[in-house]
Amino acid sequence: MLLACLAAWPIALAAAAFGTDQEFVNSIGMKMLPIPAGSFDMGSTRPSANFDEQPVHHVTISHPFYLSQTPVTVEQFRQFKSDALLNDQYAPYAAGMSWHDAEAFCAWLSTKEHKTYRLPTEAEWEYACRRDPQKMLGFRQWCYDWYSRYLLGDQTDPVGSPEGLCKVVRGGPLDEPSKYSKPEDYLQPSSREGLAPDFAPYRDGFDPAHPYGLHGVGFRIVQADLPSTPERLAAIYPLRAVHQLTALATIGPDPNKPYFRKRRMLWMPPDDASDEAIRHAGLDPSLRNHNHSPAMEVMPNGDVLTVMYTSHNEYEPQVSLMASRLPFGADQWGMPSPFVDTPGANDHAPLLWRDGPVVYLFWGNPYLEGHFPFNYITSRNSGARWSSEFFPQVIGPIGPTTRPQPINTVLRDRDGTIYLPCDAPGAHSMLWATSDDGKTWHETGGRTDGRHGTFVLLHNGDFLALGRGSNIDGYMPQSLSHDHGKSYVISKTPFCALNSAQRPCILRLRSGNIICCGDYQPSKGTTKPIEIKESGCYIAISQDEGKTWRIKTLPGTQKGHHDSDTLGYSVLRQGPNGLIHLVTSLTHPALHFEMNEAWIWSDEATPNDDAHLMANTATEVRDVQSYTENYPDGSPHITYSAGIGNDGRFLLEGTETWFYPNGAKQRETQYHLGQEIGTESDWYMWGQLSTQWRYNPDGTSQWTTWWPNGRKRAQSTWKNLELIPGSDQFYAYPGQ
Repeated sequence: MLLACLAAWPIALAAAAFGTDQEFVNSIGMKMLPIPAGSFDMGSTRPSANFDEQPVHHVTISHPFYLSQTPVTVEQFRQFKSDALLNDQYAPYAAGMSWHDAEAFCAWLSTKEHKTYRLPTEAEWEYACRRDPQKMLGFRQWCYDWYSRYLLGDQTDPVGSPEGLCKVVRGGPLDEPSKYSKPEDYLQPSSREGLAPDFAPYRDGFDPAHPYGLHGVGFRIVQADLPSTPERLAAIYPLRAVHQLTALATIGPDPNKPYFRKRRMLWMPPDDASDEAIRHAGLDPSLRNHNHSPAMEVMPNGDVLTVMYTSHNEYEPQVSLMASRLPFGADQWGMPSPFVDTPGANDHAPLLWRDGPVVYLFWGNPYLEGHFPFNYITSRNSGARWSSEFFPQVIGPIGPTTRPQPINTVLRDRDGTIYLPCDAPGAHSMLWATSDDGKTWHETGGRTDGRHGTFVLLHNGDFLALGRGSNIDGYMPQSLSHDHGKSYVISKTPFCALNSAQRPCILRLRSGNIICCGDYQPSKGTTKPIEIKESGCYIAISQDEGKTWRIKTLPGTQKGHHDSDTLGYSVLRQGPNGLIHLVTSLTHPALHFEMNEAWIWSDEATPNDDAHLMANTATEVRDVQSYTENYPDGSPHITYSAGIGNDGRFLLEGTETWFYPNGAKQRETQYHLGQEIGTESDWYMWGQLSTQWRYNPDGTSQWTTWWPNGRKRAQSTWKNLELIPGSDQFYAYPGQ
């Protein structure tokens, strides 16, 4: 592991700086060095600094504290937990424990010595490291804080946010060294990483051949009381305000009449835009130009949520997951926002799946030391809030696997077992399965023919899978399993084989029929079968469990990473109102198609022009009613009104207002025909405007954002989810 040898270096803190009579050795042999009170500029302005190292802000450490000269050793940690499963390659220092175990060690030592021991805050760690960065860096260490973005302005004794997904890790990079273009950027006092606090190996059934959870993070300890500074605002982990009524989600167009609609899904920027353009438009700097591998699901409340990774290239450590939402009743996708980030580690291949009221988000950290086959979080309120991170406890034998790469479907069979498809080595896919709702997972043993395998459960209990990267005479293979993924029978489909930058999808509809989608041509490497005359993209439907298919060309598709129209990486889902949703990536721009089953069966021609396909299908809204959703204490959370469009859709109509728990306004906007009109305003909790949209009659809209202190941050003008060139202006915060 990169610079693991540096773990042997202690902190060489100059005795003259602290006095020679204040250090002490505690009861388990740890030398504790005094760190005086002081102040420093936290973060970095170097050009190659990561976005989360800014803004640089002045921090005061108001009280002295003691810091252990070296990380906790294996011998010291095992005095607390004699049977601890640790990563021996970092000996003599202890590594591989969870954050909770590091905290428990501090509590044990505090009880033992009747004085307070704890983990260092992130600010204390950086303050101490800056005194001698060459001999503290190189060994990764847990900190006290939840990872969150820095606030603006001077701070005293900061202790981080009250909640989050990851705990801060300091001291060095987390991913494989080969994935860093400049490893030295992650060996800076200001460099920030993080891991979920539960990230650690399971003792039961631990297999050294597959050391899931066995990471290289240890910890130093502080002897001092925790600062009493109020914790700062929580990380932006909820996905904005979300309606909670679910009964309305069944409202939709007449299922007996064909319905088809096309939308642009991703805004540009961030898609296909430079870092400077993203920043100048006022977007979060974690968003990048390459946004790919979408997950998509229809929430219990009818919202369509998509999650995809955002990157410069898909293997870098700063890849994170962003999210965008099409609220039920609205006609346009919202601006994408940061969602899940394991800071300093590549977050990859998201997959959304709804199981009744519960929504799962699966993804992987393919280059993280000790990575699991996948990770996941769950939501029970349509994605407004999410759980802490879960890691699978894998039992039983494990065959050949590859880096964590969930695909786009999940199965739950008749006996309740959940099956999660992931990539396997070569042009193959595999299934992870749990029969106890996630307590333990095992792999089923079989391998499909085709990478990025997309699965459907047949009525007789068999599994049918399609994939890419393999072919039979130029056709896409199908893999049929009669034994729950233990083995597969391979045969030819009527669909063209797919290759790089392509991924098919298959889905069981509520009618009982099966649909799938893909491209009529491969991206490269395979000759298209001469029997397939069409070009572009298709959606197919089968009434006989995939034995025969009705294949229909999709209108409105666009070119991607090759010369023909493509769906790129696709996802299919069906909402409670029967509408079928299809999203794409690696197209320019990313697209969202919305249709019903009647349209797939229809022979009626659909005009293939965007003016028709992207037009709002409603011209009026009837039976408008008012709705109120309250907080648990009965205070109003949201008030809005909506009705039924003459196209059958549930559409927001009138003013919608969101409130914070303290009664202050959080957001207010106006809708007509499900489209925002007039002015949309969002406020910080203390009443300061944070963002504002002004919608103009000519179809343009002006977006303005403010820093928390009221200074204007950025202003830009948009049309059809695309920035109008030259309209953006960025106002830097002083000192940036």
